[in-house]
Amino acid sequence: MGELVAGIRKPARTFPGGRGAPGIFELGGRTVVCRQYLHGGWLRGVTGGNFLGEERALREFEVTAYLEERGFPVISPVGYAVEKQASSRKLYFLSLFLPDARDLVAYFSSAGVRERLRMAKRLAAALFEMGRLGVYHPDLHLRNVLVTSKGDFFLLDFDRAYRKEVTSVDYERMFWRLDRFVRKYASLFSRPVDDRERLIFLRTYERLSGDRITERMAQKRDQMHRTSKLGWTIDRLIYKRKRT
Repeated sequence: MGELVAGIRKPARTFPGGRGAPGIFELGGRTVVCRQYLHGGWLRGVTGGNFLGEERALREFEVTAYLEERGFPVISPVGYAVEKQASSRKLYFLSLFLPDARDLVAYFSSAGVRERLRMAKRLAAALFEMGRLGVYHPDLHLRNVLVTSKGDFFLLDFDRAYRKEVTSVDYERMFWRLDRFVRKYASLFSRPVDDRERLIFLRTYERLSGDRITERMAQKRDQMHRTSKLGWTIDRLIYKRKRT
């Protein structure tokens, strides 16, 4: 227990930025990543990382373990930790560390055209399989996916994901969330995914599911883009303020 507490409070290494400032440390002979749970949106400014219960961490652990048991490519969960306080709790999620892995933003920034298209297909197939296994993830983005130097492909961070019968409407919602991240990231830094990869992603999902989602999403794209513009502008202002 002392090793865990020491690692959480003073990790050997931390990732720059990111929600919960994930830290890396040794625990029981294994290198683990520890991510603190934080509230999102306006609630984060009020409650920060304080929770009334531990259900959020427990649900992520159960979902991740469920997927791993069925052969789905996830980062192996180690467990979760609860720091009890007078009237609240701080929650931490622990998973194995992959030292040679990089996320899809980094991968797409350096990969060639053929590799990028192949990875878009792999991502579509993985998300289709995740839904087929009955897991819905409302907060997908490219940093949820890691690629190792050998080309192995893993998903991580199933915070807010839960088990349900995933419908075509659910898939569309997940894809819009992923699309929103791609467009927001392009507005802040550079474009990690272009229209070719976006199209082959949707076509791959269509081939696997039989759901004609490409045309449906194309008809809504302008509307979705307009509703996201204000949020992107706020993010850009915040990012510039942090850089100065």
